[in-house]
Amino acid sequence: MNHNGSSSRSEKTKDIISEKRLVETELYRKKLYERLLESISTWLFDRNARVRLTEMQIAHIVLRYVFNKKATISTSTSDPVFIVGTSDLARRQLSIDLKNARLEDSDRLADKIDDEIKCAVRELRFKNPPDDEQVTLSSETDGKLVYRGRYQEDFAHLAQRYGPKYYNAAYALGLRYSYVRLTGHGLARKYEEDTKRSSDDPFACECFASSFNHYFDRYHSAFEDLERWFGSRGSFFKIKWEDEPSNMTYYVCPPFDESLMQLCVDHVFDALKNHAELRPTFVFSIPGTWTNFSALEQLKASSWLQDFIDYPKGKLPFIDYMATREKDRIIYPTDICVLTLSTESRNDKASSPSRSEDDDNQKHSDDTTTAKSTRKRRFNETNDKDESKKIKLD
Repeated sequence: MNHNGSSSRSEKTKDIISEKRLVETELYRKKLYERLLESISTWLFDRNARVRLTEMQIAHIVLRYVFNKKATISTSTSDPVFIVGTSDLARRQLSIDLKNARLEDSDRLADKIDDEIKCAVRELRFKNPPDDEQVTLSSETDGKLVYRGRYQEDFAHLAQRYGPKYYNAAYALGLRYSYVRLTGHGLARKYEEDTKRSSDDPFACECFASSFNHYFDRYHSAFEDLERWFGSRGSFFKIKWEDEPSNMTYYVCPPFDESLMQLCVDHVFDALKNHAELRPTFVFSIPGTWTNFSALEQLKASSWLQDFIDYPKGKLPFIDYMATREKDRIIYPTDICVLTLSTESRNDKASSPSRSEDDDNQKHSDDTTTAKSTRKRRFNETNDKDESKKIKLD
C-alpha cells in the first residue's frame, strides 16, 4: 500500500490544525447513536417478544438503514451519520430485513428510527463540546491511540502513516467505524496483485472504500467529513462526472446489500449512457448467484458488458486492512462475479463513418455476438480451471 498522501498534504495539514473538536463531537455522536440502538432494541423486544434479535443483528439493520439514507437523500449540509428525511429505498430494505427476521411493523419502525435521528440532529446542533485534547500514541510497537484514557486501535496504522497532526482525525474516524459496527465489514479486493497497477495510478479509482481499506490513492468513501483528510473524494453516489478525467477505470465493490448494489448499478448505467465521452471502464465485484438478484442480471445483460468471470468461494481473496491480526487479513467472503463494463464498442461505433440503418443493425449484431463470445470464453476458461459456479452470498 502507498498511502503517504498527495502533493496537497501540506494544505490539508494546515486545514486540519484548525479543527478543534473532531474527537469531542464524535464522542457525543457515539453517545447518541448508542442511544438510538438501545431505543430500537427495546422497541423490537416490546412488539416481538417471541423473536429475539442479537445486538449485532439490530446494529446491522440500523446501519443498513443509515447507509441507504446516506446514498439517497443526504446533502452537503446533512449530518454524516444522522440523515434527516424519508428515503423510500431505506424503508423498502428495512421491510425486507424485518421480513427475513420474521418481524413486522417495518413502517412503524422506520418512523421510530427517523424520529430518533431528528432528535439526535437537534441535540448535536445545540451541543457545544469542549476543544479536543491531543490524541497520543501509546507506543510505536503497541500502536494504540489514546484520548483522555480511552484506548483505540490505530486501524491500518492510519495515524502513524500520516503523523501526529492527524492523530485526532484518525481517532475520530476509528471511533465512528467502531460504534456504527463497520469494523470487519470493509473488505477490499487485493488490487495490487489483481491489477498490477501502482497505488498512485491517476487513472484507477476505488468506488466503495475507506481511509482504512483502500489500495489506490484515488478512492471514494462514506464519511467525507473525516475521510477527506486522508484523501477520500466523498461518496461515489455524489461524484461529479464533469470533473472526472477520461479513460478512468473504476473498481466497484459495493457493500453486499441488494438495495445499495442496485442503486450502484443504476448509477453506473447512467454514467455510461450520459458520459460516454469520458470512455470510462467499470469493474464490478459482487456476489455471483443471489436468487432473483436483478442487479447482477442487469449487468450481465448490458450492452456495455465486455466480459465476466465467476469465482467460487476460496478462489478470489479479499483483504481487510483494519484487521488487528495478520491471520485475519485475507478473507474469502463468498463466490464472486467480476464483470467489466465500458463504452468501448459504442465509442468505436460512434467514431466510424456514417452508415445506413441496416449497417447499424448489422454492426450492433456483430458487437453483441463478439461480446457474448468473449464472455463465454472467459466463463468457460474459468470453469475449466477453477470449477467456477454461480453462488449465493452466505
